[in-house]
Amino acid sequence: MKKEMERRKQNFEMTRIEKEKQKIITGQIKDIVETEFLDTMLKNKKVICHFYHKDFERCKIMEKHLEIIALTHGETVFVRIDAEKTPFFTTKLNIKVLPTVVLFNDGKAYDRIIGFDELGLKDDFPTINLTRRLVKAKIINAKNKSESGEVSITKRYGKNMNDDDDLDY
Repeated sequence: MKKEMERRKQNFEMTRIEKEKQKIITGQIKDIVETEFLDTMLKNKKVICHFYHKDFERCKIMEKHLEIIALTHGETVFVRIDAEKTPFFTTKLNIKVLPTVVLFNDGKAYDRIIGFDELGLKDDFPTINLTRRLVKAKIINAKNKSESGEVSITKRYGKNMNDDDDLDY
């Protein structure tokens, strides 16, 4: 009986620790180092990996947007890795421009976002641009029509829209 209680206590403790680890990963971006890279990519189905440099302003901007997205998209693991301290994977994945966000599914890199080219070409692009790009890549699930890029067009008419005089060609 004592052994069984001890076994259950250990299982409970392990479950609690696993839940704590999951809390850390879900809703935030986890910093990883080169030795954790492969393990992280292979043990998680969907991973968004941000290659950054600590002194680059655009990397900080990308980080800000990814943090906002990570809060509502716990189905995907968000990680970041310092490109300067990861020469092997930076070379292997052909990372030449920072920031670069590489998307992994089942341990395989299948898509990437390089710089801000697809996001509006401006430093102050809206987070929804990045969110829609990630939804399009199927790395995160759309939470609403705005995230999926579905736009509803509402027609607005003036007071005299029944007037045929508006059809001037």
